[in-house]
Amino acid sequence: MRKTRKFSAETNVDSPKWLNEEVNIINICEATISSFSSQKIPSVASGNNIVSILLTDDEKMSELNKLYRNKAGPTNVLSFTNENTHLHSKNILLGDIALSYTTVLKESAQSKISFINHVKHLLIHGCLHLIGFDHETAIEAQEMEVLEVNILRKLGVPNPYNV
Repeated sequence: MRKTRKFSAETNVDSPKWLNEEVNIINICEATISSFSSQKIPSVASGNNIVSILLTDDEKMSELNKLYRNKAGPTNVLSFTNENTHLHSKNILLGDIALSYTTVLKESAQSKISFINHVKHLLIHGCLHLIGFDHETAIEAQEMEVLEVNILRKLGVPNPYNV
């Protein structure tokens, strides 16, 4: 019997800037993370892989960036891997992803890309970090970008590296 793996998200809105009557950002975040369920990524354990998402603003993101990375100022996305992952458990909390509304909005406008597509890209990027991918070397960066582009294509999002 083949073990299944599922991805789900728990989204917390820390900044009201994320709430828009036209778009249900919580559904978008959770659907983006659940798209990992159909990906063939060998490093992912079977079971319910849970990602916690924090939708915040530049002020909170600056605090997190300073506290955890010792860097000043906001950033678009931060991911925090759960070091206490129990691989033999049914429910595995992979970690946390934080997104800053102001920075994501500014970047999407500067790059002339859809805000929602940029959110999806950053969530995919953050989730790949949570499951062990990185971009410290050129080879790692290329491998991670290929995965991002392939996953995003399945979500109907154009290649974010061709802007």
